Amino acid sequence: MSRVVAEPARELPDSTGLAEFLERAGADPLPLADRHRLVAAARVLLEELYVHLPLKRAMHATDPVQRLRLLERRLPPLSELQFHAELTDVFRGLRDLHTGYQLPDPYRGRVATLGFLVERYADPDGTPHHIVSKIDPALVHAGLDAGAELRSWNGVPIERAVERHAAAQAGSHPDARLARGLESLTLRPLRTAPPPDEHWVLLSYRTRGGRLRETRVPWRVRAAEQHAGRAQDPVPTLATGLGIDVGGEVARHVKRDLFAPSPARRPAARTLRGVVGHRTLRVRGRAYGYLRIFSFNVAGARRFAEHVAGVAARAPEGGLIVDIRGNPGGHVPAAEAALQVLSPAPVVPVSFSLSTSRAALALARAHPGFRVWAASIHAALETGELYSQAFPLTDPEAVAAGLPRHRGPKVLVTDALSYSAADVFAAGFQDNGLGPVLGTAPRTGAGGANVWTYDLLRVWLPELLGDLPRGAGFRVALRRATRARGNVDVPLEDLGVRADALHRLTERDVLDRNKDLLAAAAALLAGDRG
Repeated sequence: MSRVVAEPARELPDSTGLAEFLERAGADPLPLADRHRLVAAARVLLEELYVHLPLKRAMHATDPVQRLRLLERRLPPLSELQFHAELTDVFRGLRDLHTGYQLPDPYRGRVATLGFLVERYADPDGTPHHIVSKIDPALVHAGLDAGAELRSWNGVPIERAVERHAAAQAGSHPDARLARGLESLTLRPLRTAPPPDEHWVLLSYRTRGGRLRETRVPWRVRAAEQHAGRAQDPVPTLATGLGIDVGGEVARHVKRDLFAPSPARRPAARTLRGVVGHRTLRVRGRAYGYLRIFSFNVAGARRFAEHVAGVAARAPEGGLIVDIRGNPGGHVPAAEAALQVLSPAPVVPVSFSLSTSRAALALARAHPGFRVWAASIHAALETGELYSQAFPLTDPEAVAAGLPRHRGPKVLVTDALSYSAADVFAAGFQDNGLGPVLGTAPRTGAGGANVWTYDLLRVWLPELLGDLPRGAGFRVALRRATRARGNVDVPLEDLGVRADALHRLTERDVLDRNKDLLAAAAALLAGDRG
């Protein structure tokens, strides 16, 4: 079978070439004084407020505070991109997608993309395949289309290329890093990570017709979210109840804009469009409800619970498949309220605790919503306890009061990209016995915290935290989540929720609307009735 060199790839619409973007970005670099301000702010956050610091030092053999001290001494010779890469890498070593450096203008609100997605499946014997699952129509050429199988990436065999990308990700465990390595092959939010080193990628692939081809695809930069003609951050800055992977939420927006566009859309945080989908499935002659929750990044818990309750009420008697694959989290109260309307009995939610530093005590005394944690933090300053007492963040039963409850059988579908508030949802589903958890990976993404932005913390700790230059920012895991019932006090961070049953994706799943996965979920529902 002969190899054919394909024509150069076309350009992605509504985007800028990476080289052109970087030239503009580098024209006005951050002054040295601003770099020092950013490193100093990072040290305060990690030493005084980061709740997982003892865990991360133990599990990942990392010392981010010492790395920041060293970076502070080595700032002058670093280029603009080297500085952003070094500071980002300090946080990446924590393996915590909640906690990270957010690059300033002009990077924020932008993503670098190749304009297509790659998904992975395995043969029954375990042989992996990497398939172009979605692609912008403007880029389709020479057999590079949905269904094309990648063979190499810049001359590196695709399996090894994915391994290398996975190793550079901040996922808590190998499956999470693999999932994010696949995503980062073609899509990288510039708010949470520096731009790609290469300006284009040389692909070798096999077309669906069986021909071997090569092509070069350029990296392009585009807005992550457009509203009223300008780029927007799709994640609220001053929200207090968030548990979210910001990069994952940005990537979700870009995927939807590129591959499932909808006219006149408002930002996802203000509407349920693109957040929840539902339909009726027929598997082996029996009808099932299918509820897909793409994100919990919504404005209000009650409205979200009402919507989920309405969908669940219309589910056929065969049962309900709840799918949270790829869900990067969002509003924790919304996730727990949705869990409540899916349970006939009151659910026990996860609990949250803070670190026992003096800064955490100052926050607990200053913020009315934190008063319940103040006494245990104060006591811990003498006893040496690492964490405060744990209390629920919300009362799901009160939020969902008066709404109908789903009493039929149900199954939850997860993957290694189900993160943060989605971890919380999965933990509550399993801990409260709502039904089996079917995973396409052994565990969820393992993000167990309530995340706060630097700007929000400044509101309550103005004497500790100064302003940051050019829209730069940080996010930090402030309150850690621990599970309930049979898993009391078990942390979600780094551990995630282990699936009760495992389904590895097949070719039909990748290219034909998850047919084998949904059949496996339906089989679990059938067993659940017995």
